[in-house]
Amino acid sequence: MADQDIIIKKVDQSCVAAVPGLFRAIYGDAFPVQYVYHADLIMAEIEGGRLDASIAFDAVGNPAGYIALYKNAPNPQLWEGGNLLVLPGSAGSNLAWLLLQHYAQPENIPATGSDGIFGEAVCHHYFTQMGGVKCGFGDYALMLDQVNGASFQEHGPETERVACLLQFLEQSDPPDLCYLPEQYLEPLQKLLTPLRPRTALPGSAPLPLTGETASSDVWFSDAGTWRISVSSLGANWPAFLDQLLEQARQRQAVSLQVVLSAGLDCTTAAVQEMRQRGFFLGGLFPRWFGSDGIALQQVLGKEPDYDGIKLYSPVARELLGFIQTDRKSVLG
Repeated sequence: MADQDIIIKKVDQSCVAAVPGLFRAIYGDAFPVQYVYHADLIMAEIEGGRLDASIAFDAVGNPAGYIALYKNAPNPQLWEGGNLLVLPGSAGSNLAWLLLQHYAQPENIPATGSDGIFGEAVCHHYFTQMGGVKCGFGDYALMLDQVNGASFQEHGPETERVACLLQFLEQSDPPDLCYLPEQYLEPLQKLLTPLRPRTALPGSAPLPLTGETASSDVWFSDAGTWRISVSSLGANWPAFLDQLLEQARQRQAVSLQVVLSAGLDCTTAAVQEMRQRGFFLGGLFPRWFGSDGIALQQVLGKEPDYDGIKLYSPVARELLGFIQTDRKSVLG
C-alpha cells in the first residue's frame, strides 16, 4: 500500500461506525476502555472535548488504522497520544509511521487547542521511543516499574515490571516562570533545553505556614501504579506525604509517582521533604498543570527492574543514570 493511497481523516459521524471494528480486529472484545466498541459513546467523548481521533482509509475506502488523543492530565489543554492501531495486512505499508506523525503536524491540532502532546513509551523495546523522537518529541521523564510485565501477552518482557518514558511535544507558549528544586537544578535545566523558552528560577521560598495541599490522583489498579498531581502546597505537606505513603502501602502500590507543580516557588523545600521519605527524581512533566511538573517517584516493596530497560536516546540513557544515582543517595 503506497503512502499516497492512504487518507487520514478526523473521526466524525460520517466514519465513526468503522472504529469499533478496528479495535475488534486487533483486541477482540478485550480492550480495557470499553467505549471504543460503541460508535455513539465515541462521539460523546469527541463532542465532550475529551477525545480527538483520526482514522486511516486505504485506496478502496476500507478502514486500515486509527490514532487518538485523550485527556489524562490536570491541564485540560494537554493531550495524551495513544491507541495507535494498524490492521493486519497493512503492516507492510508506512501506515504506523504516518499515524504517529499525524498529530505532530500543526494543521491536525484539535480545534479546542493544545499546549502539547505526551506519550508514555514502554521501555522493553525501542520502537515507540524511536517513533516519538523521529516525530519531534523529546524525552523528559523515566518512571520505573510503571507497568506490569504480564500485560504484554504477545511479546512479553523478561522482567516483572516495565518502565515508561514520558515523551512530549510542545504546541503553545508556556508560562514565563518555572521554579526548580535546587537539588535537581542541573538535570532539570538540561531537560528544559529543547522546550520553548521559559525562565527557570530556584524554588527557594519556604513552605507555606497555612493552607491545605491540593492534589488530584489516578490509581491504575491493574498496574499497581498511583500518580498524584500536586497543584498547590499547604502547611500540611509533611503530613500529606506521610499519609500518602501509608495509603500506598495499604493498597500495595508498586510505582508511586508524585508530580509537583513548577509554578510553586517553594519546590526546593517541598522536594527536601520528599527525599527525606525516600522519593527520588523521575524527571520533567512539561505543561502538566499549564506550568510544568516535576516528577518524583518510589518503587515500593521491591528493587527496580533496571535490567529490562531499553532506551533509544542519549537523553533517556543519561536520565536513567542520574535516577539510579539519586535513588542510592536517597536510600543510603
